[in-house]
Amino acid sequence: MLKTIFSLLLIAFASSIALAQEPSSPLIYRVFDNDPQFSFQGGYISLINPLNQQEIKQIKTNQAINSIVVTPDNKRAFVTPRAFPPINLGLLVIDIPTQTIKSLFETSAVYQISLDPNGMLWIVLGSENQIIVVNPQTLTVTARITDLDSPRDIAFSPDNKRFYVSLENSDIVVFDSKSKTPIKTIKNLPPSNISLARPMELAVSPDSKRLCIGGKNTITIIDTTTFQIIDSFSFNNRSFFNTTALLFNNTSNTIYVIEPNGFNLYQYSIDSKQLTTIFTSDRFSIQEAKLSQDGRLLYISLFGSKAIIDAQSNEVIFNLLERTSISNPVSEGIYLTGDFSIGQAPSLQTTAPAANQQIAANQAFSIKWQTTVMPQSYSIASHKIELSTDGGMTFNVIPGAEQLKPEAQDFTWQVPDIETSKAQIRVSTVDLGARRASSTTMNFTISRNGGGGGDTQAPMVSFLSPKGGETFNSGDSLQISWSSSDNVGVTSQDLSLSTDGGSTFPITLANGLSGSAQQFTYQIPMSLQSNQTRLKLVVRDGAGNMAQATTPSNFSIMLGADNIPPTVTISQPTQSQSIIAGQAIQVKWQSTDNRAVVSQALLLSFDNGKTFSQIASFGATDSSFTLSNIDRLSFTTPQAIVKITAVDSTGNKGEANATFTISPAITNANYQTKVLTITGIGFMSNVNNNIKLIVNDKEVTLTPSNVSNSSFIIKGNKKKLNVVKGSNTIRLVVDGIMSNSIQFTF
Repeated sequence: MLKTIFSLLLIAFASSIALAQEPSSPLIYRVFDNDPQFSFQGGYISLINPLNQQEIKQIKTNQAINSIVVTPDNKRAFVTPRAFPPINLGLLVIDIPTQTIKSLFETSAVYQISLDPNGMLWIVLGSENQIIVVNPQTLTVTARITDLDSPRDIAFSPDNKRFYVSLENSDIVVFDSKSKTPIKTIKNLPPSNISLARPMELAVSPDSKRLCIGGKNTITIIDTTTFQIIDSFSFNNRSFFNTTALLFNNTSNTIYVIEPNGFNLYQYSIDSKQLTTIFTSDRFSIQEAKLSQDGRLLYISLFGSKAIIDAQSNEVIFNLLERTSISNPVSEGIYLTGDFSIGQAPSLQTTAPAANQQIAANQAFSIKWQTTVMPQSYSIASHKIELSTDGGMTFNVIPGAEQLKPEAQDFTWQVPDIETSKAQIRVSTVDLGARRASSTTMNFTISRNGGGGGDTQAPMVSFLSPKGGETFNSGDSLQISWSSSDNVGVTSQDLSLSTDGGSTFPITLANGLSGSAQQFTYQIPMSLQSNQTRLKLVVRDGAGNMAQATTPSNFSIMLGADNIPPTVTISQPTQSQSIIAGQAIQVKWQSTDNRAVVSQALLLSFDNGKTFSQIASFGATDSSFTLSNIDRLSFTTPQAIVKITAVDSTGNKGEANATFTISPAITNANYQTKVLTITGIGFMSNVNNNIKLIVNDKEVTLTPSNVSNSSFIIKGNKKKLNVVKGSNTIRLVVDGIMSNSIQFTF
C-alpha cells in the first residue's frame, strides 16, 4: 500500500527542456545476449539501418543486457542488465560515438527505465521503493521520489502534465509532472501477479485521455479525467512470465497487447471493442515491440528472429529468422529513434507479357517486371503476382508467387489450362517501410492451341427476374437476377434496358460485370415511364464467344410519387463577390430535377435576406440573366442576395442563394478653397447611411455639408481634413464597405 508520506527530494537543478532535434535518419537499436543458456556472460547492442535492415555496427557489453532507451540525439544509450528478477547490477550508460561504457547505481536493482517527453531519464528502483530522475546529458540526479510501495512501471502523458506509477499491490499512483507530487491513487483494479518483478505494465494514449493497465490476463482502460474504469477485456496470456506489454497507436483508438516471452501480439479496437490476433510466432517468443513515430510500422523483436508489421493493414511485410544454431546470440529489447517517414514509395513496371500477346495454356512462361527504389528510400521487402481472367475485374494470387524475394524481377509461371482473351497479370511490391507499388499488364490471350481459337462453345444465359408482366414504379430499386454459365468460364457481362418492347436497348445499366455476377440492382430514375420495358444481357467468355438473352415479355414502369425538389446551383455571382455599385451583374445558374423543371424565377434582396423582390421569371431551360437598370444596384449594400427558385411539374420547389457585396466607387476628388469634393457612385447605402472619409489613412471627423449617392462635399482646412501639400490618398467607407482609393494633388 502507498505509504502516507511521499518524500520528494530535488537533488540538483537541471533543465527540463526537451532534447529536441531536427528530424534525423531513422535508427533501430536491438540488444542481444551472447549466451542463450542464461549464464549472463555478455552481450551487445546492434545498430540497424531500417531502410535495408542491415547492421551498421555493434557495441559490445561485458554484461548480458535486456532493455534499452536512447536519447533523441543518438549520443547516449541506457541499458538494463538481463536478470530475472532484477538484481543489484545497476544500469549501463553507453556513449554511442566512442562506445565507452560506465555503470550507474551499481548496487541497485533497476526494474524499469524510460525517457519522459522532455527527454529526462526516469529509473524505477523497485526493491528500494523509489524512482530517480536523471539528466541524461550530465548524468546528475535531478529528483528522487521515495517511500513508494514497490513501484513496478512508469508511463508519461504525452502532454507531460502527469505521470503514472504502478505498484506491486495493483494500485496506480497519479503524479503531477511539474511538482512531482501525487494527486490521485487508483484502486480496486484487477489483481496482478506479485511474484513478478514488473506485474503492472502501463501505457498512455497519444491524446493523454486514456491510461491502459496490463495484468496477467486482463487489460484495464482508465479515463484520465475521471479516473474511472471505462473498459476492460481479457485474453489467454501465453507469456512465460504472465506479463504484458502495451502500446497505443497514433490515433489513440487502438491498443497493441504484446506477450513478452510469449507468442502472440494482439490488437484491441477501443471503438468496436474487438480483440484480434495480428501476429503469432510459431517458433521464437516475442521479446518487445515498438511503433515507429509516424505510426506506420510495428517492429517486433523475437528471441531468435525479427518482424515488421504494416500498422495500417496488419500485414506482416518482413519476417527474418536470425537464430539458426543453439549457440547463436538471442535478441531482447528494441528501441527506435529518428524519422521513419523518410523516402519515397518504389515504382514498378511489368514488361512481359505484352499487350495482346498470345500465350499457350499448360506451358511455362516468364513474367518479367522492373522495380525501382529511389535513393534514401526503403528497400524492397517482397513481390507478389496475381492473375485476372476477366479483364482486371478480379485477381487471384498465382500459386508460388505469394511472396517472392526482394530482388526478383522475373517469375516462371506455369500457365493454367484455361482459355481467355482478357487475361491480365498484376505484379505488386511492398518495401520495408510498408509503401507499395503495382503494375498491371494490358489484356493478353491464353489459348489451349496457342492461337486463341480453341474454345468455340458459347455461354448459356437466361433471365430469372423480372420475366414480364410485372409493374414497378419510378424511383424503385429493381432487383434483376439471371443465370449465366460457360464450359470454360464467363468473363464479362453487359446489361441494358429497352422502353420500346425490345426494338432498341439505348439505356446501359452496366458494362463489364464480372463473370460470377448473377444479379444487379437498378435504381429506376424518377423520370422513367414505359409499359414496354425489357432487359437484355450479353455474356462473353474468354475466347470471345457471346450469347444474349432478353426478358420474355414486357414489364411496366409507372411514374411514382415525386416529392424531390429541383436542385439549383448558382455559378455567378460567386459567394461573397464584391461588385461595384451601378455595375450590371451577370447571373448564371443551373436547375435540374429528377423529372423536369417547369418554371424558374430570380429574386433579389438588399437587406441580407429579410425581404426579397422578384426581378424576373423564366421557363424551364433558362440559365442566365443580366441584372441592370435597378435603382438599388447603385447603392452600397453590405450583404445583397440573389436567389434562383425552380419548380417541377408536381409543385416541388428548389432554390439557391448567392451572397455578394455592392461597393462604393470614387471617380474623382478635388480640394479647393477649403472644400473637398468627391464624386463617384454608391455613396449611399441600402441599409444604413453610415459614411466615413479617410484621407491619407486617417479618418476625418468633420460632418459633410452635402452627401448624395454620387457626390460627397465636406468643408474644412487642410489640417482638419488631413490634407497635405502634394499627393493625397482618399477613400470612403459606406456602411462598413470600403471604396477604392484615388489620389489628388493639392
